[in-house]
Amino acid sequence: MKKQGLAMSAYISTIGSVATKTLGMISTVYISNRIGAEGVGLYQLAMTIYMMAYTIASAGMSTSVSKLVAEELGKGNSKGVKRIMKVFFLISIAASVTISGLVFINAPFIANHVIKDSRTILGLRILSLSVPFMTVSSCLKGYFYAVKKMIKPVSSDVFEQIVKVLMVIVFLQRWGNGSLAHACGAISLAMTLGEVFSFSYMVFLYTTDPDRRHNRGISTSRGIDIFIQIIKILLPITLTAYLSSIITLLQNVLIPLGFRKSGLTQMESMSMYGMIEGMVLPILFFPVALLTASSTVLTPEIARAKARNMSERIESLSGRTIHLIMVLAMIVVSVFGNFGEELGLLIYNNRQVGHLLQFFVFITPFMYIEIVIDGILKGLGEQNSCLIYRIIEAILSVVLIYYLLPIKGVIGFIGLNIGINILTATLKMRRLIKVTTIKINASKWFFYPALAATAAGMTAKVIVIYLLPQHSSLLTQVTLGVAIALNIYYIALHLLENLTAQDLAGLDIRRKV
Repeated sequence: MKKQGLAMSAYISTIGSVATKTLGMISTVYISNRIGAEGVGLYQLAMTIYMMAYTIASAGMSTSVSKLVAEELGKGNSKGVKRIMKVFFLISIAASVTISGLVFINAPFIANHVIKDSRTILGLRILSLSVPFMTVSSCLKGYFYAVKKMIKPVSSDVFEQIVKVLMVIVFLQRWGNGSLAHACGAISLAMTLGEVFSFSYMVFLYTTDPDRRHNRGISTSRGIDIFIQIIKILLPITLTAYLSSIITLLQNVLIPLGFRKSGLTQMESMSMYGMIEGMVLPILFFPVALLTASSTVLTPEIARAKARNMSERIESLSGRTIHLIMVLAMIVVSVFGNFGEELGLLIYNNRQVGHLLQFFVFITPFMYIEIVIDGILKGLGEQNSCLIYRIIEAILSVVLIYYLLPIKGVIGFIGLNIGINILTATLKMRRLIKVTTIKINASKWFFYPALAATAAGMTAKVIVIYLLPQHSSLLTQVTLGVAIALNIYYIALHLLENLTAQDLAGLDIRRKV
């Protein structure tokens, strides 16, 4: 299969990411309508433990594989790639099987003493079985990211989501009418079967990949030397991921507890938690499909450029990507800010979800830019800096949730999220400026996109309110409003000469890099 350049890789990754996010949204909406906000909150708590287990087993695997393989390929050493993959497979299998067994055996203790809800035991045990499949798959995907064959991991993600959505619908039809414990178990079974399918598909693609037959270069490193090299890269990424998982667990336990202390009942607290984590954030993160795809492609590309001392290439890729991400972020804020209530009603038939979305959307510019810069910094070998920033974020987050939520409730939760995201985005931007020659173009990256997006969103809202017939359906209002906003935004960016063909062409590496 022909290798894709960065532009084509980013395009394929973006299409696949949007497809998986769309399928994920379909699943989320169906689940929320079947089991309600309380059920969604319960399932989200089980997923927190599950993702923590997966993170412990696979932390940094995909990023490290893509970085090391990209560096070996940059040197023309395909033999070194094979040895690296063998070591990663051994590490991932040993770690994931161990973690999976521990979660399965200790599910009752985790449910009763950590989550404090025994209804999650069945779901935890079923989800734990998928950890080994997910971990090995992440190594395989890292390999394909590095060799620029994005279509393979992307197609795996799409097929996996299709299996999950279909299984969720089938299993909830069968077991979703009983207790919430059985409903969570049904969803967990669907997730696990999706991971098994994805793993099988990725193994097939890897074993049949023609590039694995090449034996160029000389692999002089022993297995133990490769292992030490991997550990040096994995350690800061792993510590960051472990810390992130622990903090996420603490947050997800403290959030409903804080809501309860602020005056809500146990059911209201779990429902509010379910609305935020299971309904609002999936909508908010839907556009993230566009930038996580770019970030995934960027890490090995930046690593490749650094290995060849191409500082201008690093600066060009970083600057153009940050600019395009902010172009996306600003219109997201404008559209969700103006049409958030309508989106909440349209998707979940819940006005409160829409109101929460209108508040939380102001986090997105900082959250989006942080994700992209994080990928750039890791490609530059700045994992230690990312770890330090994550520690700062973690301590602040837990402390503020513990002390602020019982006093300010939901408003306090929104405020602390905005503040923390501003801080971490600023810290990572400062680090990027320090380790590269990149220059901030505030007017092009931030001011003009914000100006164009504000005008586009407000104009679209006025047109929908005053020019559409009053009997127009909610779907018509939202669809037309978003379409008008996007078109005005596109025109405004071109009139301001903010988005040009040159900006997009800068991501094309069909030339030799």
